[in-house]
Amino acid sequence: MKKKYLIGLLVVVACFVLAGCSKTELDKIAKIFNKCETVKKYKEYGYELKATVKENELTVSTKNSEETTKVVYKLDGNILSNEKIKTTDLMSAIILIDSIGKYSGYEDGELAENLNAFPDEFSNYTIEKEGFEMVDNDDTVSIKIDISKKIPLIDMSNFYLKSDTFEMIKQIVEEKSVGNETGRVAKLAYDIQVNDDYNYIYIGEKEELTESAYKSTLSALEVLYGKEESDKFELVYPSFKDKETTVDEFTIETNHKMDVEEDSIFKDLKVVLVTIDNSKVNN
Repeated sequence: MKKKYLIGLLVVVACFVLAGCSKTELDKIAKIFNKCETVKKYKEYGYELKATVKENELTVSTKNSEETTKVVYKLDGNILSNEKIKTTDLMSAIILIDSIGKYSGYEDGELAENLNAFPDEFSNYTIEKEGFEMVDNDDTVSIKIDISKKIPLIDMSNFYLKSDTFEMIKQIVEEKSVGNETGRVAKLAYDIQVNDDYNYIYIGEKEELTESAYKSTLSALEVLYGKEESDKFELVYPSFKDKETTVDEFTIETNHKMDVEEDSIFKDLKVVLVTIDNSKVNN
């Protein structure tokens, strides 16, 4: 069996059951794609993405300084699909999926954020039930979307970054070297820095620091030092309750201001910084 995976209308769409959806629906989706915030952001980094429609086909073009690639999605009834997408084109595919989500009533970026947060759960979605399917075919990916359906979201209230998120940090720790790993998944951003004397954990979250940010911090500590140190942090500092405090080897700042906030992945996020004094760990 091929493995399914993922790299994330309140008013029912007026599509005739027998005829399926029309070019008009594809035009609307293409317009949403071309105006979305993610496409604007990629343009700042030299990537121009554009969706165009011809008859029952929607084409997504990606252009940078080196090349231009095109991915064609065909509409058959209500199903928009391409069964041989290269993994290098998954970025534009996720933006298209999100655009279809916005067309069906979600906010800009909402469906993509949900997909990125819960890839394992979405791997069980089927075109028949949820109206969405993504299947790994070794070197290509098959994507099918029923554009007449509103793809259901998964509750994100309990989402947090698990230890397997920090693959690069695991390698750095194993090699006993220095370095860092930065990323953004759904509503959370992170920067984990490994050094000789002090290690640093930055976790950012939209609007406020919740249990999601706290549990993500525990996951990072577990990767850096093991479960014992993570459990100790939870014991001596059970929640983000103070703006700044030092407990044993941990210094916690729950209202940390980034140095280059405007250009960082932490822009517009609340940030907690946990500094760990390595000389005090296990003492």
